[in-house]
Amino acid sequence: MAIAKMKKFTLLALESHKEKLLEYLQQFQMVEFINLQDEKSENLEFMDNDSQSEIVSELEGKKAKIKFSLDILNRYVEKEKGLKAMMKDKKSIEYSKLKELGEKVDFNSIYDYLKEKDTKLSFLKNEISKPKSDIEVLKPWVNFDTNFEDTKLKNCVSYLGTIPLKEKDKFREEIDSNIKGSYVEFVNETEKDVYMFVIVHNDFKEELSQMLKKYGFNKLDIKCQSTPRQQIESLYKDIKDIKDKQKNVEEEMREYVNKIEELEIAYEYLTLEISKGNACYNFKKSDKVVAIEGWVPKDFKDKFEKIVKQSEGKYYYLEFEDPTEEEVEEVPIMLKNNGVVSAFESITSMYSLPKYNEIDPTPLLFPFYIIFFGMMLSDAGYGLVMVLATTIALKMIPFDDEMKKMVKLFCYLGISTMVWGVLYGSYFTGALKIPAIWMKPENNANLLIIVSIVFGLIQIYAGLFIKAYMLIRDKKYMDAVYDVLLWIITVTSAILFIVSAFQDIPALKANVNLFKYLMIAGMVGLVLTQGRESKSIGGKLGGGLYGLYGITGYVGDMVSYTRLMALGLATGFIGGAFNSIVALLGSGVIAIIVGAILFLLTHTFNLLINALGAYVHSLRLQYVEYFGKFYEGGGRAFAPFRHKNKFIKVKTDLGGIDNE
Repeated sequence: MAIAKMKKFTLLALESHKEKLLEYLQQFQMVEFINLQDEKSENLEFMDNDSQSEIVSELEGKKAKIKFSLDILNRYVEKEKGLKAMMKDKKSIEYSKLKELGEKVDFNSIYDYLKEKDTKLSFLKNEISKPKSDIEVLKPWVNFDTNFEDTKLKNCVSYLGTIPLKEKDKFREEIDSNIKGSYVEFVNETEKDVYMFVIVHNDFKEELSQMLKKYGFNKLDIKCQSTPRQQIESLYKDIKDIKDKQKNVEEEMREYVNKIEELEIAYEYLTLEISKGNACYNFKKSDKVVAIEGWVPKDFKDKFEKIVKQSEGKYYYLEFEDPTEEEVEEVPIMLKNNGVVSAFESITSMYSLPKYNEIDPTPLLFPFYIIFFGMMLSDAGYGLVMVLATTIALKMIPFDDEMKKMVKLFCYLGISTMVWGVLYGSYFTGALKIPAIWMKPENNANLLIIVSIVFGLIQIYAGLFIKAYMLIRDKKYMDAVYDVLLWIITVTSAILFIVSAFQDIPALKANVNLFKYLMIAGMVGLVLTQGRESKSIGGKLGGGLYGLYGITGYVGDMVSYTRLMALGLATGFIGGAFNSIVALLGSGVIAIIVGAILFLLTHTFNLLINALGAYVHSLRLQYVEYFGKFYEGGGRAFAPFRHKNKFIKVKTDLGGIDNE
């Protein structure tokens, strides 16, 4: 349970064998390349930068065509939803079989056909917009029962259009007063406009034109060979004809749905090829030889050698070395834990991976996190629900590795929640009346605060001891004394001194002076040593006093652990309130049904909200109160050369050599 040891390798292989070598390494999935093109190496100055940019560009273009085809065809596939979709796993195929099938897929002809049909659909979509627009224009005129063309008269002039509704009455009054023999028909009204038809004699044409301009007249600009109603019906028929054409085109495209699996295979194959092409940007090469450097976990070193030998025969040079002190910051980090502890690696990763010369904090936080979460949620019923839900999910849903770890994490947290629930006698927060094995939190709040602080002290001391171990490991013996031992003496004696002052405990009372002098000695030691990095005496003293001020941080840390008590009580009190509400419904049939539904909904809410609170606050206790004592982090995750599957799981077939 630690950080996986890494080996740096240097590999010289034949340029002509590079393609095969990359195929093997891609399946091996345990090699991370170092970019030699960014490094200045005297040994490789005679070599050129490797590149397959033209090949990669061509492959990216092919992949884009396949994605285009898949995006179109997936429109016509009925997608499974909900739990059924989650339970469906990806298809699996061997690497060699994928390559064989991927090379045979004629995706260009599929693309050309679908591209032609999609272009036609786009044309029809644009074509349908014109009649739709005309219909919207004509709808207000649907009650106008005359052909627009018939409104053109020999001795009269006519106008069709709109004016603002607020001007309707003024316009009517003015035209009736000033233009005799005019005809005005208000065809329709909307919230803003009035649609009208106006006829006047040619003698009044200019006068009417000025009047219309005055009232903001907007002339109808559409040709219509029939009445508006007839024209609208005709336009709807045109739209139907266009939609029928669209439907026919879509049916023709739907016939290619059975090509989806072929296209997905081709997509995965091209992704593999692009990944190999991009890997070459890390290499150096000459006419005959390619130079590769990278990292491989020490446990996989022998398998890596077998992979290279299987690929290259005897024509290669391979050398391994341990990372130097100068390379510590560059070494990628891969955590190595057992099945249970590995589920908690996400907690470490969310904060920051350790550096190569640090220790993996995952197994060190695991017992505390699982205890704290259970103590905060602390209900056997809720814990049982979590365990059952996560166990069923793990059995039925094909999660990826990271998601599987997260589900396992909540399964283990559910077990802890069950244990604390049994200790507290909490079963769905009192819905089931089962006696507590230890105590009822609501009746023993003071004891629970003490227990919470004791757990906090244990974790704080654990953090200090881990820091001492790391300093001693690095042969910084005096630093271990100054930065750990003095703090342990000071904090411990201060706690014992305060407790002896407020509690009548004979064993402590008898040694109260000893505790006081140890506390003072520890404080003096801290003042004298915490500023030791400073060069001046004033700086040393100031740094020492500031370091001693850090004792207030320990007080804050201990107070923070009281949240273990507070959140545990919150779960019980909120759930108990919900139980009381359900009990008020009575005992009739309807009350029982409604009560069962209400019980389910309210306790689901209580479980989710308090599980989230327990998860977040447990994280805080690890990151702030615990990690702050010994952990720095800042490591870079191991990023091996591998392919991430989108549609199909690609299985390795390395002839008996695998990465398990």
